[in-house]
This record gives sequence, C-alpha cells and structure tokens, in this order.
Amino acid sequence: MKKVSISALVCLLLVPTLNAQESWTRFRGANGEGVAAAANIPGEITDDNYFWKVKLAGVGSSSPVIFGDRLFITSCDSKTAKINVQCLELKSGKELWKKSFANQAHRIHKWNSYASSTPAVDANHVYVTYANPEQTMLVALDHEGDVKWERDFGTWQSSHGFSASPIVHDGKVFFFNSQQGERLRPSQTPGKSRLTAVNSSDGTDIWETSLTTTRTCYAVPAVYTDENGGQHIVSCNTGDGFFSLNPENGTKDWATLPFKMRTVAATLIVDGMIIGSNGSGGGGNYLVAIRPGKSATEKPEMAYQIKSANYVPTPIAVDGKLILFTDKGLARCVDLKTGEPQWVERMSSAFSGSPVATKKHVYIVDPDGTLFTLKVGDKFELVSKHSLGEPSRATPAIVNDRIYLRTDSHLICAGSKTAEQSIQTK
Repeated sequence: MKKVSISALVCLLLVPTLNAQESWTRFRGANGEGVAAAANIPGEITDDNYFWKVKLAGVGSSSPVIFGDRLFITSCDSKTAKINVQCLELKSGKELWKKSFANQAHRIHKWNSYASSTPAVDANHVYVTYANPEQTMLVALDHEGDVKWERDFGTWQSSHGFSASPIVHDGKVFFFNSQQGERLRPSQTPGKSRLTAVNSSDGTDIWETSLTTTRTCYAVPAVYTDENGGQHIVSCNTGDGFFSLNPENGTKDWATLPFKMRTVAATLIVDGMIIGSNGSGGGGNYLVAIRPGKSATEKPEMAYQIKSANYVPTPIAVDGKLILFTDKGLARCVDLKTGEPQWVERMSSAFSGSPVATKKHVYIVDPDGTLFTLKVGDKFELVSKHSLGEPSRATPAIVNDRIYLRTDSHLICAGSKTAEQSIQTK
C-alpha cells in the first residue's frame, strides 16, 4: 500500500473547506481575477500593520501563492540566475524549507528578473517555471519541498527573458509557452509557441496545441465557463489574438482579433467578458474586451476598445468598474460592460505590478515600492500611500484578512492588528 505523508493527508482534508479567500493558488488568485471580496483589510496600511517581514533567499518580482497554512514564493540570484523556491509558514513567515535550482545567466529586459514567473499550487504540489536559452522548465514539488517530477520543454527564445506563469485546473497544469519569432538577431533561431497541458500528478503530456509565433507573450491563461457549463482555456497573444482551447484535448474552439503588439497582462475573465491588452515600451497600448458567443465554437464579438491602456499591469474589475493602471502611472476607470470612461488620474510615474482588491479597496504597488490604496466607488479617492522601503515590480496576494506584499528581496504580511501584536522581522 502506498504511504501517504501526514502533510499530504492534511492538504487533502483541507480541500473541501478551502475557498477563494483561504487560498491564492495562481497569479492574482482565483481565476486571475485578483479580488478577495470577503477580506477585511485596512485602507491605510503603515509599518504598524505588519505582522511579519522576512528577507527572501534572493531577488525577484514573482508573486506568492498560498494553500492552507503554507506560502510559496520564488526568488533568484541575479548573477548566476539560480532559482530559489521557499515555503513559509503563513502565520509567522518562518521558513519551512528552501529548494534551489541551477539556471543559466542570460540576457533579459532590465525590468525583468530570472524569478518573475508566479508559481501555481494545489493540494499536492507547487508548480514552478523558469527558463534560459537552452531549457524551459516546469517543476512540481510537494508541500514538503521534494521534487516529484520535472519537465524540460526545450529552448527558450526571447529578447525580454522569461515570465510565463502556469495555472492548474481540473488535474492539469497549463503552460503558455510563447516565444519570439520576429525581430531576432542574425544568430537567433525562431522559437516555437504552444500551450501545453500536462498531468498534475506526474507531468506526463495530455496535449499540446501550436500557436502563432511572432513576439514573446506572457498573458497568463484563465478558465472561461460558457452558458452551458462548458469550460475553456482562454488567453491571448500577438499572432492569434484571443484564443480558446478545449481543456480536455487542446482543440482550438476559436481565435479572433490578432493584436498588433506584445501581450503581457494576464487574461481577465469577469462577468461574461474576456479582457486582454497589448502594447510596447514605446506606447500605442490598447485594451480589447470581447463577449463570447453562445456556443463553444462561435467567435466572440468585440464589446469595446480602450486606447492609452495598460501594457504590463493586468486591470481589475470590481463593483461593475474596470480599473486600468498604465505603465506611465495613470489610473483609468471605465464601465465594465460598456467601456464608457468614468475617471482618470495620475498616481505615479509608472506601474509594473498588477492591482488586487477587496470589496472596499484596490491595492497596487509602483516600482519605487509605494503601496497605493484606492477606495472602491464612483469617484477617484486615494485612501493612502505607504513606502515598503524597497523597489517592487510584484503583485500582492490576499488571504484570510491579510495582504502579502513582495518587494525585490522581502515579503511583508500586513492587515488589521491589535496593539499587543508585534512585528516579526527576519
């Protein structure tokens, strides 16, 4: 009889009781929406709201993921590109284990890092991705830090570096492997773009679907549920635009509206809308919202398009409003269903990480490490600004009335606390 570890048994027992607020299993939590509606987090966060602050094993801009009483986060050595995976006790920030993986230093964008991909986690494993020109890795570790399986999907081609975050759904790990095929140096070979589904238990192939190879894209996929309860894996890239795949066999349901530029922000699915954006460092960024058809194979229709939109940060939808944070530091609010402008305000010189929200507040961190809190409402209302003490290009996570804020080399847990609850700094 196969032995089951105590920790694995505990995780299995937790599954029926975990909800969206008690876990944060991928980039921006449940289906990438970034909203923990039931969480009670103060609008004004200061150092006095810290439960703990810990120094990580390296630097990076990936986000933490959380399952049960454990938090998982990656970092890297900026010189050797070594990848670190750490597991922290959620309550105290105490390190429970660390695993490191050798990597190859290579050229990346000045604002990227070797640890910018956010892991995914389920009851059994945490799934980590990293890459260099010679290999593209997907590794599954159990909650005790033991490697259970690993896959090498071959060479990686990109001028900006790697930043593909996996998702796990219905026993499958979905990996959007989009690579560069255009604007290469003479010595470079075009990459091969595809979306792959592997078995979460052992990493074996389930299916692989080829995608158009143009420019490296990083839009984390999401799951769309149609009117009949059918589910679809949806994302977007430059060559195919929005596309929908059958999660069981990888068959392409539809593809529509090719984008002109690179897609970096994650695919957002909310209130029957599918939202994506594209852009470049030189501007011209625009967002597109589409409405899927009634059948699985019917092409969607475009709902609206917004110019001067976000490029890297993923927008957030809360209380019927879609809020975009642009790379140039603007906050722009539109009606979610129609795209009609509500307000626009300058908040910073730039944004890179993406926002998260509760029912009452929206939180975002700028590259200088300033945490901004906005009140959810019909008008722009800045509640507070708080310096985290270090630059940051990461997206926060929210679980159980706590917000987890990642800077280049630290992780902070904050929330409402009583006077006798003192900070733990490690």
